[in-house]
Amino acid sequence: MRSHLLPKSLLLAVLGCVVLSGCGTGKAATDQALAGSAVSAASARDAEPSEEEFLKFLELMNNTPSSCDQEVADAKGVSVEELEKPRELKTRGVPPEPEELPGGEGGPVPLPSDAPPPPEPDPDVTPADPYEEVTLNSAEECFGGDHVRRIGEVFKNTKTADYQVMQKKLTELGYPAAYVHRMPDHAGAPRARVDLRLMGSRLALEVTGTGSGVSVEAFGASEEEGVSVADVRRKP
Repeated sequence: MRSHLLPKSLLLAVLGCVVLSGCGTGKAATDQALAGSAVSAASARDAEPSEEEFLKFLELMNNTPSSCDQEVADAKGVSVEELEKPRELKTRGVPPEPEELPGGEGGPVPLPSDAPPPPEPDPDVTPADPYEEVTLNSAEECFGGDHVRRIGEVFKNTKTADYQVMQKKLTELGYPAAYVHRMPDHAGAPRARVDLRLMGSRLALEVTGTGSGVSVEAFGASEEEGVSVADVRRKP
């Protein structure tokens, strides 16, 4: 498995969405991205969706009804009212033009000679295992709950005994087939994981068939390159 960079046109669309903060109501993909960990241009996928599928996925992530404003505001350290205010382009991390950079000639600003060196890694600290389940923050948990309810409602009162049926319904809901990973059956029931990691979010879903629909759980997966949600070891 390896990570795949987003197609350039899609990456520009995503970054444009974040920069302009004008995608939908601000209650889904953009805010979910900003509420997560560091922004990454690549996500660990086993395959890539088509541009059409990916754009539909972005629309889904941006327009899923949500009541997570408070969680997102808390993660950003602002009030809900501040979250809803229109934001100017210059406040969204866009670098100034070269002539506006300090240091002259638009070149890099030299570091002061007494700047401390970057810290060395602590040899006594064991790095976290990227294949272990990670803890979701409050915003990710809230968005996960939205998807759990959405999927559960569609599968409600329908016995799900076949993986192909499960996958078809998930893709019809807007989750690209490339992001739906088949897992070993659980007690004879089909099981899948859906990768929702996007622009810093660590959100993933585990969907298991039941006699009356599906059981859906949200969990966290590392965004480290090369880590597939299918390989994440869930906490007991």
